[in-house]
Amino acid sequence: MYTIHDRVSYSCIDKDGLLGISNVVDALQDCCMFHSEDVGHPALELRKKDRAWLVSSWHVVFNRRPVLGEHITVHTWPYQFKGIFGCRNFLMETPEKEVLAYADSQWFYFDSASGRPARIDPEEKEVYPTEPPYNMEHVSRKVICPDNLELKQVIDVCPNYLDTNNHVNNGQYVRLAVNALPIDYEVKELRAEFRLAARMGDTLYLRTTVQENLFYVVLTDEEGEPYFLCEFKEA
Repeated sequence: MYTIHDRVSYSCIDKDGLLGISNVVDALQDCCMFHSEDVGHPALELRKKDRAWLVSSWHVVFNRRPVLGEHITVHTWPYQFKGIFGCRNFLMETPEKEVLAYADSQWFYFDSASGRPARIDPEEKEVYPTEPPYNMEHVSRKVICPDNLELKQVIDVCPNYLDTNNHVNNGQYVRLAVNALPIDYEVKELRAEFRLAARMGDTLYLRTTVQENLFYVVLTDEEGEPYFLCEFKEA
């Protein structure tokens, strides 16, 4: 298990003084990236050999979002490697061990030279010993949306959406989806699926719909092919 300690900053809170939904996902992603740094396999070094880890799905459950100034601890550990895929759990808690949020995620190893997934290099797996998965519900990694999606916004990809892979970072997709929620919608769970990697010059078409207590946000290209799909469950 890899652990970082952090504190909720003013730049990461919402209007209610709570750590934002997308900022929670950012904190989980940051923990994962620091893990890579500290085992000697940082993203910038992987890029030199045309390799990267890209996320394909998130399932995040929120018990309580921490408030401005609150100290938090984030843990992560891989629990499975198979073929091109690696699976990771995350846990966000207080110093007193109150569980604030927990998550499951699936990542795939990517060959940026060919633009295709690749089998995980043996030395990559060796630095990440697996541990048992977190005790949480394992749901489908596929987000199936209803058909009655309504176009809400057209968004041009700009430079500050990109990460070191020159793709829109997964946290940016989540942030755009959260911005489409009703103003007082309190999220209990989110499931996100990443289908295509948007790049500079692409245009995202943001569509939403509601089904029972689920709110869906989909980002597509002009023809309707999805880059990203997200399902929110209200608390």
